Amino acid sequence: MKSFAFISLLASILAGGAIATTPLPFTCVDKEVLSTTYVGLNKDVKAEVLSCANTLATRDLVTKRQTDVCGATCNTNCFTPSGGGPNPNDCQVIADALLYDGENVGPLFNITVGTPIYMQYASCESFFVNQVNYNLTYCRSDWSSVIDYVALNCQAQQNAHGGNCVASDQSWFIQVQTS
Repeated sequence: MKSFAFISLLASILAGGAIATTPLPFTCVDKEVLSTTYVGLNKDVKAEVLSCANTLATRDLVTKRQTDVCGATCNTNCFTPSGGGPNPNDCQVIADALLYDGENVGPLFNITVGTPIYMQYASCESFFVNQVNYNLTYCRSDWSSVIDYVALNCQAQQNAHGGNCVASDQSWFIQVQTS
């Protein structure tokens, strides 16, 4: 009976099934910084393109590839227990930098396979991670909105310390946490 339960659980995982567990924050393993820039009106938000050993996307969605994921919905998960979350005001600086660059650099950005984008200001950091084996395009304004939402709604009052928002098809996620 135990082996049947394990096999069923494993089959669910392999089939992309969800397991009701508390999500764990993403940590870039063997982080290598590929490029660094400073963005926003005051150029005070650090933006890095990273290479992480644990983000080599090998997942290919069976459905039609949607490379432009602007406006796509995502599901918010807060990291428990409470304590140590980012200051929402610091996260607002990142959100504002994304909006500024959206108006002055361009509304879209590319997220290539296996190279997460990391942004940091004071106590707040955010990752955008592509989890499929093809490049994606996303909107800076959407990333800004997700940062605002997660930073305000995944705090100690919600027994949390940051969180993420995972695309409905799990092709990408955005994470907000303390730096």
